[in-house]
Amino acid sequence: MSEVTLYRAIHAGQFPAIKVRGRLVIPARVLDDMEESALATGLVDAEHYTRRKAS
Repeated sequence: MSEVTLYRAIHAGQFPAIKVRGRLVIPARVLDDMEESALATGLVDAEHYTRRKAS
């Protein structure tokens, strides 16, 4: 996934991230949970890990 695509997904509420001092940060716990899900099921719905839904 390109950097631009990731930023678009974050801003659309389709990928989890938080803003810390003006920088977007993806919490390590979320990445670990996504990895665990991918290994267990072969699929990850990143939007499942976000707090807000895309508008």
